[in-house]
Amino acid sequence: MNALIDAKTAIQIARKSATEMLNASPFDVEEIERESYSGHDAWTITLSFIKEQERGREHALGAIKPYDPLHYKRFLIDSQTGETLAIKMR
Repeated sequence: MNALIDAKTAIQIARKSATEMLNASPFDVEEIERESYSGHDAWTITLSFIKEQERGREHALGAIKPYDPLHYKRFLIDSQTGETLAIKMR
């Protein structure tokens, strides 16, 4: 697996895709991996962002939340070309 695109560049591409395609921001990087996807060597970048309906909402239990208010999306970025191959729910 010889990559032309490094992890830092793959993260930038994933963030750009999240902003443009999902209208999502701000987001955090949760995981970075390399894998094979549909015959391509790919970076898998997992980003998290707050669900729109959870922004600014107080929970009755304070810090204890009954569920995770975050969305997690996996962006598969071709490590040779930088193309976004897929966006998946995590």
